[in-house]
Amino acid sequence: MNFLHLVAYGATGLAFCFLVLSLACGLYYLAELVEEYTVYTKKVIKVMTMVVVAIHFLLCIFDRLPVLQLLFSVFCHGVYSLNLQTFPFIQLSSLPFISSCVLVFVDHFLWFKYFTRYYRPFMDIASFFGICVWLIPFTYFISLSANDNALPLSDPSAADMIPHQQKTGLFKTLFGFLGIKQQQSQQDQSFSSQSFDLQQPSYHNIQTPYNTNMTTPVSRSHYASNQLQNRKAL
Repeated sequence: MNFLHLVAYGATGLAFCFLVLSLACGLYYLAELVEEYTVYTKKVIKVMTMVVVAIHFLLCIFDRLPVLQLLFSVFCHGVYSLNLQTFPFIQLSSLPFISSCVLVFVDHFLWFKYFTRYYRPFMDIASFFGICVWLIPFTYFISLSANDNALPLSDPSAADMIPHQQKTGLFKTLFGFLGIKQQQSQQDQSFSSQSFDLQQPSYHNIQTPYNTNMTTPVSRSHYASNQLQNRKAL
């Protein structure tokens, strides 16, 4: 073994560490995005669920995957969507959440058993597991962090009106670039500037008693000295 192999092993370990840190940073920014835009997140999860269910039906038509397992996966995604009724308040002890956790592993085990018996390319298997099996549960897993930071409002549409801490992140910057809530932020800035102008006092028209009290004695003494000079002259 030469020294170059040792350098290659060290570089591989360093690349693995960078990969883990990148995944951690990505999860952090995704969680921050979910906390900031809870209403948009709920809509995105609905659309993603419908797209995944449509992919299941297309796989049944074109790729001839087993119908029963595809129907079971569609049923699993229907159970996942029950968590949207109280989103972002997901109760960890509720029946929909516990059923979703159990169905995720059952669905994964069934499809893993199927692909071990029938050969498919690795990229096809990885794409199927990433989109059709793990995508929606992973989205709910990231959304659990919004449960602790959301307020119990009666109107879910007012959740995004709550002022948040100004954080600059990758996904927040992307949403700002796409124009989401840009008009609202401009209105908030204009309102804050107007309130600051109203609170700021004007010092131009204020006359302090010091000036009034000082000018009066000076003028009186000057007038008295003029009278004394006039009397001496007479």
